Amino acid sequence: MKTAIPDSFRSLLWSLKWEALDAWEDREDIITAAFNEGCLEQIRWIIQTYGKEEIRNCLSRRLETEFHSESRHLAKVIIPGLDFRHAR
Repeated sequence: MKTAIPDSFRSLLWSLKWEALDAWEDREDIITAAFNEGCLEQIRWIIQTYGKEEIRNCLSRRLETEFHSESRHLAKVIIPGLDFRHAR
């Protein structure tokens, strides 16, 4: 069954075609947007939908520079042991 992405994510994912989004296939973009520009309601939804381990896996593949410093700190508080990739 396809998981519906809440309408509150529309403004966060404005650059993507909303009708074509898939909660699982597009999870990295959804999770990144939630931490960078989202509110607590959206972060709660991604935790409930993906679980902390999947969020850790997705975020650990992203460059640290893709996130606002406040977003990185919040992600590390919510997901203990999280380590972002560093540009080389």
